[in-house]
Amino acid sequence: MKRVVFAGWVVGVCGVWSLAAGAVESGPTEAALRDVESAWSRAFVTGDAKALDDLLDPAYVSVSTSGVPRPKAEIIAAASRFAAEHPNTPVQPLPPTSTFSVKGSAAVVTHHGAQDTSVDVFYYSQGRWHAWYSQHTKLTPAS
Repeated sequence: MKRVVFAGWVVGVCGVWSLAAGAVESGPTEAALRDVESAWSRAFVTGDAKALDDLLDPAYVSVSTSGVPRPKAEIIAAASRFAAEHPNTPVQPLPPTSTFSVKGSAAVVTHHGAQDTSVDVFYYSQGRWHAWYSQHTKLTPAS
């Protein structure tokens, strides 16, 4: 069961994440942030540890739908495992339901999926966006 949950988490991450390395940033704009999200996804799917390390803040944490916090090192390791176990996985485009809110040098990206919602929190520093925190929340069916 843990493998199924982890596999679902990885698929969800791949569908909504992207990375900064390789993305041409034009300042703290929504367009630049969209490029970073797309590059984050590409880096995760391909296991690009350098790109992930450049994007994720040293204190980055991703909290899974089950409430388990995963620090930067675990996310990079998960990306490496995913790339090794699923070579040539195509990078998924950002879902059209994703929303972007940029306020000065801070931003929140919300991804609305069929089974969960995730939020990525960014800050802009030294000419680029940095991911600081991600939260994944299961959607509960309406009763």
